[in-house]
Amino acid sequence: MPEAIASSTSQVFQPSLGTPRTEKIAEQAKALGARQSEAAAEAVQRQAEFSSNRAEFLSDQAQKLENRAQSRSPENGLGGRLDITL
Repeated sequence: MPEAIASSTSQVFQPSLGTPRTEKIAEQAKALGARQSEAAAEAVQRQAEFSSNRAEFLSDQAQKLENRAQSRSPENGLGGRLDITL
């Protein structure tokens, strides 16, 4: 019985069998890292586009508010009818 155990362990731990498997795992890990990097880059790109669109929208809103404030004359507001001095 010990002979069977010894012979089976020598077959399992042969160095020539371990090397291709190790290389395959390393390649899989490298491919996984590349896919994760690509996914992260795509997420960053989407966030950048969203931020750019949001900034453009807010700039347009600010311009509209400024135009509205400039188009109103002071006589039409409450400032001409109320005394707010202390």
